[in-house]
Amino acid sequence: MRKKVVLSVPRYLKKYLLNAEFGQVVDGTLQVGGRSFIGSYIASVSRPIPYPLPRLDLAGTKLIIWYSSRERTHEVPPEKLASLVRSLDEQFRRSLICEVRALHELCGGDYSKFIRNFLKRYSIEPDVDIDFDTVRKIYRDYLERMDKSNRELYQVA
Repeated sequence: MRKKVVLSVPRYLKKYLLNAEFGQVVDGTLQVGGRSFIGSYIASVSRPIPYPLPRLDLAGTKLIIWYSSRERTHEVPPEKLASLVRSLDEQFRRSLICEVRALHELCGGDYSKFIRNFLKRYSIEPDVDIDFDTVRKIYRDYLERMDKSNRELYQVA
């Protein structure tokens, strides 16, 4: 059975997720299978709800995800929508860090061009969809965490 979940997400996250690598994109909606990572996220937060849920008025950019479920009564409860959005945002951040880190370690130098290439691939416009300094901060914070953990590991007693 095909079911629908509507999420309120930032523009950059919508552009990131409306991509063929996450599922089939049809008319601005994302259709995912149960074995995809987004489908597994949805399956992990859905639960049996035997009564109709009220439709929520969502502010901001709306992302519609169609998913399949064998259970007729399983739905994503409204209180879990925010955690689902946080999980998808974390996936965006991890993808950004993995790609930029690989190129930055290989080539060195300024990592801004690698961030711009990542955003360009997903059609995310810097300073329009997401502030470019915010994206740089995601990677910079990662570098600081790694530096701190490495100092703790190799600290001479």
